[in-house]
Amino acid sequence: MQYETHPAPPNPRSYRPDQITLYGVRLNVENNAAYLPLDGNRLKLAFVPFGSDVAVDPQEMEIAVIYGYAYEGYCYRFDKPKLFVFSPNTTKAPAKGCGYENSGYFMWQITKKTRMMELSTSADLAEELVLNANLPGNRSPNTYGNSMALAHRSGRLTRGGGTQG
Repeated sequence: MQYETHPAPPNPRSYRPDQITLYGVRLNVENNAAYLPLDGNRLKLAFVPFGSDVAVDPQEMEIAVIYGYAYEGYCYRFDKPKLFVFSPNTTKAPAKGCGYENSGYFMWQITKKTRMMELSTSADLAEELVLNANLPGNRSPNTYGNSMALAHRSGRLTRGGGTQG
C-alpha cells in the first residue's frame, strides 16, 4: 500500500462526507503568533480581534503553512506551500497519510464550508516586487487597459471607440 497516495482514515465517531484534511506546519506556536524572517528581523503575524491586544489562541484560529490536503480518499499537493488562517473544526494532530508520517507535519480536519483566509507573501527586492512585476507580460490580464473592443462589422474587425469610414 502506497502511503503517499492514501490519506489518514477518517474518525468513525466524527465522520463527515465533506471533510478535507489539511497537511502542514503550524506557525503560531510562540506566544500565539507566527514569526517570519524579513531583512534579519522577525515579522510578527498574529490573529488579534478588533479592539483587543491579545492574540487568539491557536485552538481557535490557526496560522499554518499548508503543503497538501486529502479529500474523498485522494491526496493532493499544492504547487507551492500556501499560508492559511482558519478556524479548525478539530485540533491539530500529528500527520498520518499522504506521505506526511513521522515528518513533523500536522493535520487538521475541516469541512468545505470552513471559512479561511489565504495570505499571499513574497519577499524580494523592491525592484522585483514592484517594478519587474509590473512589466508587460508579468501583470495579470485584468490590469491592462481595455482600449481594444473588437466587433464584427461587415466582415471586418475594427478598433472600438472610433467611427467607421
